[in-house]
This record gives sequence, C-alpha cells and structure tokens, in this order.
Amino acid sequence: MTLNFLGRLAAAGCLLLLFAGCNDGSADGAAGMGGVAGMGGAGGVPAEPLPQIPGLWEGKASGFDVCFYISDDGLSLTPSPTCNLTAQPDPMPRSYDLSVELAGTDENGGPCSFELSFASEVVIDQATNSFQASESQNGTELAFSGEITGNQASGVARRDSEGSFCRVGWAASKSTQCDEAAIQSCLDLQDCCRAILVNPVFFESCNSVVLQCDQAQCLKLLAGYPQCALEPEP
Repeated sequence: MTLNFLGRLAAAGCLLLLFAGCNDGSADGAAGMGGVAGMGGAGGVPAEPLPQIPGLWEGKASGFDVCFYISDDGLSLTPSPTCNLTAQPDPMPRSYDLSVELAGTDENGGPCSFELSFASEVVIDQATNSFQASESQNGTELAFSGEITGNQASGVARRDSEGSFCRVGWAASKSTQCDEAAIQSCLDLQDCCRAILVNPVFFESCNSVVLQCDQAQCLKLLAGYPQCALEPEP
C-alpha cells in the first residue's frame, strides 16, 4: 500500500470528523444509499453489524495451515475450491480446511497432529462475529470455531477420539492482493462515497470497504452507485 494511499485515507478521516459536527441526517437520497452494509438510519438509529469480508482467508504457522471461505454476502463460511490444503487437482469445495502437524496439544500436554475439513455452509453469528461447526467421522468428533475482527480471525480446532484429544489454536487473515489496481479502485470508491455523503455513518461504512484494499469488493460496491459511474475509456 503506497504512502499516497495512506495519505488519502488520512484526509478522508478528517473529512469524516468535519461532517460529524454538521450533518443533520436529512440529505436527499438517503433511502437510496443502502448499498453499504451497516449504514445507520436517520434519527440516531444504530448501525447494524457489518457483514464479514467475503473471499478466501488463510493462515500459516509452524506446524499448521488453515483456510476458510466467506460467502459473497458475508454471512457464512461457504464451500469453495480455493480453500484446499491438499494441492490436489479438482478438490472438493470446502468451507474450511485445517492441517496440524505436531503443533496441537493432546490430553497429556504433548504435541499432536490431525486434519479436518468441512464441506457444508457454516453460519456466521453477526452479533458476535463468530462461527462454530462440528461433525462426527467414524467415532471421531471434530470441531472448528472462530471469531472475526476486521480482516483478522482466530479460533480453536479440536479432535476427540476414544478418550484422547488434540487441540490447536489457529489464526488467519483475509487473502487479498493490494496492488496498484486495487488501490486505485478503492480510492475511486472512497471519492464516490465522499461525493454522495449522506451522514458520517455511511462514510465510515464505505471507508471500511476501502481499507480492505480488495479490488473486486471496491468495484462491486462502486457499481451500485450510478452517481459515481466511471466514464468508459475512449
């Protein structure tokens, strides 16, 4: 992320503070600005929780790998072939996948290993930004749970079998490429939201998408605002 990008975001923060003291929430067109999830209504209605960042999330440390995939609406983990730790062709779509190699802790306090994956959708609790799933495989109980904060996530995975267990903590972050194209698209979105500013809550929600520096998400949201449609290239 370039210094120019960070500078533009800092300037936008100042703009947000300026409007916080003078906006009366009565700007025309407020009803048409629902494209940013989490925008609060007029009259002090609190903003609803923002859906989580869609796409692939990944984590890797000494002894473990983890991935999960958040649906386009940000409300659940959903099966995707991009979440695959086996490196095999044509993988089964997974909502999450975890591999632990002597990085877990067993009932005796020693290191342990296990693998788990889940092919079904897992709902994200929007009130707590958390999720959990479990299943039984041939008498072995597997569980995977986590909590998401911004573009970071962490949680616990566990395998229980015949009186023994293996437990590991995991961490992951949103997998994205913040290159020049992504930066420009997200700055275009920021300029758009500033131009059609309805209230500070709207701008804050819009800017939270900008900060993700995810070109696909910025372009998707930008396309929802015809007021800011980009001029086609000649």
